[in-house]
Amino acid sequence: MMVTAAWLAALGGGSSAAGELPPAHGVAFHSAQVRPGDAFFALPGASRHGLDYAAEALAKGAAFIVADRPHPRGVTVPDPAGLLLKAGALARSQLAVPIIAVTGSAGKTSTKAMISAALEAAATPGNLNTPLALAQTLIAAWLKPPRYLVLELGIDRVGDMDALIALTKPTHSVLTLIASSHLSGLGDIRQVAAEKCKLPAAARGWVSAAALPYLLPGLRAHSIVYGLDSDVGCDVTGRVIRSEAARQQLEILGVRFWLPYPSPVMARNAVAAMALAQAFGVEPAQAAARLSAVRLEPGRLQIHTLPSFTLIDDSYNSNPASLAAALQTLTAFPGPHTAILGDMLELGLESEVLHLAMGRATRGLEQVFFVGAESRAAAAENPQAHHAATVEALLAALAQAPLAGAVLVKGSRGMRLERVVQALLSRATPSEVPT
Repeated sequence: MMVTAAWLAALGGGSSAAGELPPAHGVAFHSAQVRPGDAFFALPGASRHGLDYAAEALAKGAAFIVADRPHPRGVTVPDPAGLLLKAGALARSQLAVPIIAVTGSAGKTSTKAMISAALEAAATPGNLNTPLALAQTLIAAWLKPPRYLVLELGIDRVGDMDALIALTKPTHSVLTLIASSHLSGLGDIRQVAAEKCKLPAAARGWVSAAALPYLLPGLRAHSIVYGLDSDVGCDVTGRVIRSEAARQQLEILGVRFWLPYPSPVMARNAVAAMALAQAFGVEPAQAAARLSAVRLEPGRLQIHTLPSFTLIDDSYNSNPASLAAALQTLTAFPGPHTAILGDMLELGLESEVLHLAMGRATRGLEQVFFVGAESRAAAAENPQAHHAATVEALLAALAQAPLAGAVLVKGSRGMRLERVVQALLSRATPSEVPT
């Protein structure tokens, strides 16, 4: 099955360039994502137009370009983004496989990765959870149907979940957590709960015990609640048998195995994956074997054992709930303990209060470094902490700081604290840096 220029032109109310264009085997809307045979959707941006990257996409092997302006090797349509969504919706209508949608205020990507591993399912890559990215994933699944498809649904405004459910039409759902996140667009945690709970209301599924305090009335009766044996109100539980620095031994559905990531949060994610695998007929021992080899995306609780200290790279994103879990993981390692924390963005009117709480939560750690404008409030609550306005200033301070024991790096995506991780990894010789 392929995507032709003529089909897209007709679907989008446009036209294709003169001459025959080769069919596409997939779609992409970022030039960095283009693979040979993709149709590249050159979307208009705030500062640059996607057509600026058309030559790069074609050099990578793109079959043709889709844009709102003519291109010699392109399809011209009035609204290429709308066309991508329309094609994604059409692709979804042709899919007859179980589609599992995962949402939550934290833990979406790691839970999705574990479910995908346990089921050997196709999934959205990384944390690509926007409508356009989901449309891209749906088209890929339509062109090469998997046995199962796991999708991550991310929202930051009221109404987003409605649009994502309408596009993806999930058959099953997983809700990992309801907590303070994206408050600049959602207002408060009650609205976060209202939006997140639209998913289990639309598709029966699994809800983490961590989400129960804010689960809307009526949903508990037709949800399967998962968690650890210390959680209350669970239908499926797992327990931590033994914890080590970079892994933990779990027992879930009667099977013991080692999960290569620490923390109770990761353990709950594994329970979700095991529960879904069992529901779809996968033997627990087989699912456990797959989870014991799971590898998450960079920046998500990656443990690096360096000559002088252990680096906990949780730099991909941050909000109050995921920060609390990360600090718990940090203090489970042998000390001394150092936290390098960036702003938690998109917290709206509650930002100052939540950053003050972040500062209080770090009291008692041997070293604390904050970076960013919002984190100035956190530094005010911890007199021992160092505050830097920029990542560059932070790196200069870290260059003079003795680091030992365990070091956590965490911040919102917009802070780009992977730069700090790379600087810390460079303290080790190349042979000592884990791959």
